[in-house]
Amino acid sequence: MRDAILTHYGLSHLPFGKDIADENIFPTEELSRSSAMLELGIESEDVMLLSGPIGCGKSLIIRHGLARIDSNRYQPIYLRGNICGEGELVKALLRGMKIEPPHSLGKAKPAFFQAVEEGSRKPVVVLDDAQDVAEEALASIKALTNFNSDSQNRITFILTGQPELITLLGYSHFDSLRARIRLSHHISPMSLEETASYIDHGLEVAHRKEKLFSDAAKMEIFKRTNGIARQINRICYNAIVAGAIEKNTIIDSSDLPAGEL
Repeated sequence: MRDAILTHYGLSHLPFGKDIADENIFPTEELSRSSAMLELGIESEDVMLLSGPIGCGKSLIIRHGLARIDSNRYQPIYLRGNICGEGELVKALLRGMKIEPPHSLGKAKPAFFQAVEEGSRKPVVVLDDAQDVAEEALASIKALTNFNSDSQNRITFILTGQPELITLLGYSHFDSLRARIRLSHHISPMSLEETASYIDHGLEVAHRKEKLFSDAAKMEIFKRTNGIARQINRICYNAIVAGAIEKNTIIDSSDLPAGEL
């Protein structure tokens, strides 16, 4: 079936998938803004915040940003948001630096500070889905950026999450952590114009030379998705599969699969 779809539409591969090569990422305004923030912050900030709705491209932006850093200077560490306490966070950081952590937090914290101060590469820690991190662990991040030399930035945390992360950080017990966040960016969905260009770009990357989605179809996709990349990908992918089965040469708004959210 896959080969039949590729042949019918003259595609080199099925577009709108998850695996997008860095050089094929569509250059939205949000990508440019976020990338500029990450480039500056990785060099000089203790904590940064990148937020946005589900499916807006946070993970892609982080991947794009980390792919561009100097691996001789920086050590990327990726952590998921299912961290239950300060001890678990500190031990996860040590493992990210390829160090087996001591069992007790009392020994793990000094080991962490020593490893960061003596390491040849600066840790850049992405804490994804940070809204799901236990509040104790989230609050401890401020203390984990405190080193003997205040003039030198030793570690950078990048907190990424959904809009509720902003609400969470607004609570008074996060005042000291929030004070460390000088750079933050909330990702907005794509405009209608960007959505249309995004769809065209996805097809161009797959070596489709002729127009496939009509202007009416692009308008309808934008209405259904509000410019959220993940939802655009899902609708376009399903429309291409259905269109190949029906032998459609152009995908119009009436050809879009019903029931897409």
